[in-house]
Amino acid sequence: MSFKFIIYSTPTCPYCIEAKDLITSQEFEYTEISLDTPEKVDEFKEKGFKTVPQIYLDTEEQEFIGGYEDLEKFMLQIVNWRRTKTMFGGGAMEVDPTKTIHVRQGKDGSTTITKEDRAKEYKISITEKQEMKDITPKNDT
Repeated sequence: MSFKFIIYSTPTCPYCIEAKDLITSQEFEYTEISLDTPEKVDEFKEKGFKTVPQIYLDTEEQEFIGGYEDLEKFMLQIVNWRRTKTMFGGGAMEVDPTKTIHVRQGKDGSTTITKEDRAKEYKISITEKQEMKDITPKNDT
């Protein structure tokens, strides 16, 4: 899975530099739109933004991610997805959000991985009315 990003930034913004470093550290690409002139800054502010970086996925819809902290969260999801994919591979053990994956380590050192259906809902019914019992300790003093 490969992503390309668009980053609105200013030359002196430390979070912009960190965002670009984070993207390249994960081997993704970005297009930088540098707000290096007063005209570009004014145009940026007219769109309703006040801070940089502002980060988008470079898709047809240009999906908005947010600022640096939002990018960090996005990247953590990608790292987690990669880790899960590496652990369980493709095919029969591919990650399925409707399943719960259990990894069990045997006493002999063997590892067993199973998938089970997740509980879809709990059905609870109360058939008779009962009074609540007061369980507050009594103070005999």
